[in-house]
Amino acid sequence: MFMQLMPNELALGRLIGSLNFRRAKNLLLTGSSFFLSALSGKTFVWGRPAILTIEPTNLCNLHCPLCTTGSGDMKRVQGRMSLETFQRIIELFGDDIFFLLLYHQGEPYLNRHFLDFVRLAKTKNIYCTTSTNGHYFDEDTIHATIDSGLDSMIVSLDGVTQQTYERYRVNGKLQKVVQGVRRFMEIKKQRGVRHPLIALQFLVMKHNEHELPAVRKLAKELGVDRLLIKNIEVHSVEEARQWLPQEDKFRRYNFDGKQLRVKNANKKSCPRPWLSTLINWDGGLVPCCFDKNGEFEMGNIHQAQDFDRLWLNEKFQSFRHRLNTNRQSIDMCRNCNQGFGSFIPQFKLFGARSSRRQKNI
Repeated sequence: MFMQLMPNELALGRLIGSLNFRRAKNLLLTGSSFFLSALSGKTFVWGRPAILTIEPTNLCNLHCPLCTTGSGDMKRVQGRMSLETFQRIIELFGDDIFFLLLYHQGEPYLNRHFLDFVRLAKTKNIYCTTSTNGHYFDEDTIHATIDSGLDSMIVSLDGVTQQTYERYRVNGKLQKVVQGVRRFMEIKKQRGVRHPLIALQFLVMKHNEHELPAVRKLAKELGVDRLLIKNIEVHSVEEARQWLPQEDKFRRYNFDGKQLRVKNANKKSCPRPWLSTLINWDGGLVPCCFDKNGEFEMGNIHQAQDFDRLWLNEKFQSFRHRLNTNRQSIDMCRNCNQGFGSFIPQFKLFGARSSRRQKNI
């Protein structure tokens, strides 16, 4: 069940290696309480989050139109997480979480403490992954990233020509990303290391879907570890008309030109608020990554005497109950693809010989 929460750039062996007895027991408790809640319609919460997302910053160097930060629709105050805040998070969560996603609404490398966060998490043997737009891969940063112990990363690359790429990654420089990824792979080879695994991620949109064969060729040329093909999230009929690809298999929505409906619209509950949570750069706790603007902030780790008071407070329990009994009443949940998936298996794109999920680009 928890694999529904996992992105596809994972180094599975290292992920499993981050599970000790305490963490495995905690994962079993959280998973069991979700299943019981979903089946009974009542709210049971056992254990603590097994998976944690942390936002190093909600600042970015690009202006992607469908991103809350990039589009200028960010309502939260913008800033960077301090090292002290991250240290408090590790004190609160470090013994129980086995998987840490270090990204949300922003470019992680814009926080000068980002790799310090990774190093600190790795002292607890927590699996760490991140997602970046790939504009900060100079020699020193590449070596420092490898030395930090980062397990895997996603690098966004949504086109093989500058014209296509900058249509969505506004202010982005395609060649800078390509050269940085190429150099990253060269340095990994020179140093004889496998990690971090590097996955190129291609968001399929109307203006770039014709470049899918070319991006696969580029991924092979660069020698990256994975190629991820991902569908996009839109929020209105207007955005759907502008950005959704023509091919239905690349969409997470049913769209007839007038009405927009997520393909798993009848999905009832969701395991995320039982198994995981997200902490924004300022310490605000929200249920998941679909809460871009902190609409459902459950409290702040700096103001709570202990985490369990946040995890089990009335506000969070009420949200879980509402999700479990009336998911469609929550705006962000109506647009969520939980249970459908964001990544498109490559065999659907390139034929049966291609890897079914993530390897063998």
